[in-house]
Amino acid sequence: MERTELFLLARGIELPVQSLDAISGISNGTSYGDPAAPLSRVVAHWFNLPRWHGTDHLVAQTINGSPQVVAGGRSVYESDGWKITLDVRADHKAIFSDVRQTDVHVMTHVMEVRRLDGTSFTATEVEPLLSALHLGLSFALGRWVAPALPVGQNDQGETVWGQWGPMLCDPARKTSSGWWYPEDQESLAALLDCLLPSFRDPGREQSLRLQIQYAITAIVDRGFVEQRIMSGAAGLEHVMWQELVLNSRLTEAEFKSHSWPAHKKLRWLLMDAETDLRVRADQLPAAAFFVAGLEVSGERLPDGADVVTRVRNRLVHPKEEQEPVYRIKGLVAETWFLTRHYLTMLVLHSIGYRGRYQDLSRTNGWVGETMPVPWAARHSATGE
Repeated sequence: MERTELFLLARGIELPVQSLDAISGISNGTSYGDPAAPLSRVVAHWFNLPRWHGTDHLVAQTINGSPQVVAGGRSVYESDGWKITLDVRADHKAIFSDVRQTDVHVMTHVMEVRRLDGTSFTATEVEPLLSALHLGLSFALGRWVAPALPVGQNDQGETVWGQWGPMLCDPARKTSSGWWYPEDQESLAALLDCLLPSFRDPGREQSLRLQIQYAITAIVDRGFVEQRIMSGAAGLEHVMWQELVLNSRLTEAEFKSHSWPAHKKLRWLLMDAETDLRVRADQLPAAAFFVAGLEVSGERLPDGADVVTRVRNRLVHPKEEQEPVYRIKGLVAETWFLTRHYLTMLVLHSIGYRGRYQDLSRTNGWVGETMPVPWAARHSATGE
């Protein structure tokens, strides 16, 4: 912290803080420098990323100055005109050995961002990229991770812009509760290819940001299960409004009418995304028992859309009886599994992602067991 203070003081920069006691305080952060100044690169430090094997080996220095080779320690991604390099710290395994006991935030990686063609850029131009990376990797991992303290340097190596401020970041975890398997580098690259252009689009960025925030809250395996269901349901409602009303597939009156109940709208979008709506007793026994007792109109069988919307309604609306939901042991948890899975699939489908994923509705399977998103085969067949 002393080095940070000296750095800011040397540039005449004040960091607004509120003192809590003699040795601690809080700050909402600040930016310094000219956001329109030409930058050659931006460097930031990532907190709480897991260790994965990257595309290149990395040579680091030990404390005594001798070189140390870190196998697969560097990951390089080229997407949307940017070159993003992530270097893991050499002692990642050691610092992550007891994170569950200490519940801390750990600086795990250093990131460099440059233009692919080597041209300069500004802080204003790179901020959507940093925001997309923050939300995108958090969404993929199912918990908040963060790129902190970015600094921009010009072609002379001088720091001409920086940002000091708090960012959403959960305590470090060894395992991921998200849909992405961290050893699958191709799928992370596929996510960036979809996400970075979306965050450059002012008409898409705000809605996508909110949907991903809902999804992260729904996926993370902390807090009350009911809260996760509520967050996931809010995310699903937002996606349905975006895809059906704002894209002119339904009028606002139709969307709110009794002719289009929530399960019908959700089913429509999940079928668009070719997502399996069956509730299998070998995977979700409580949900399967619940749908077996449902009566639905027409000739269709009750499915996962019925489970997600009906359980959510019983949890939220006082006029609905909650006892049937809690009487079936495990139903609330399995509703959470389905809710987070459906929201993940709809967000990935909306941005055109075609990589692999882990099915968040399943509780059994092998570590790293992934599958292509269901719509990927159709796009490959049509050559899109």
